[in-house]
Amino acid sequence: SLLWCCDEKGQKIMAQYEKLPDPVPKGQWSSGICDCMSECRLCLISCIPLVNALSLGQTYTVAEKKTGISEDPCCGAVMPVVGMCFFAPIYCIQVCALRSKFHEAPWNVEGNACEDACCTLCCSWCVIQQCARHMQAHPQHIKGDPYLFAPPVNTMAASKKDEDFVTRQV
Repeated sequence: SLLWCCDEKGQKIMAQYEKLPDPVPKGQWSSGICDCMSECRLCLISCIPLVNALSLGQTYTVAEKKTGISEDPCCGAVMPVVGMCFFAPIYCIQVCALRSKFHEAPWNVEGNACEDACCTLCCSWCVIQQCARHMQAHPQHIKGDPYLFAPPVNTMAASKKDEDFVTRQV
């Protein structure tokens, strides 16, 4: 597709544009389970148990199409904190339930309950961060911020809704 535009000197030039490909292939996670290491701040802050429990609540409630833990304090704050502090199996079930939400619409990430359970048992903190990064990569599906503490410094290209096209000179 061609269009006319102006260069730096104000002269008319012909330009061609094309639609950018989807940055996250459909059916796949936007990042790997261990990619939390790419954001050291998030990785370190997630190691604090109370912060991690509240991050789980925030991510879960945003995945439920709410704005965050303030909109659903029971599922967003009370249950994760109680699970983390008093009964670890409840916490693991909550993290596994969070990850399994991404196999449903609108996310449609491929996977199964066995994979979710293995990832949760291996590193529940990484699972929470992976889910938050995936929501950050698809802002059109969420109402609130998936990060309760220390949002990432870099924003992903997918969050720029207005930049669907790239222009180059012909």
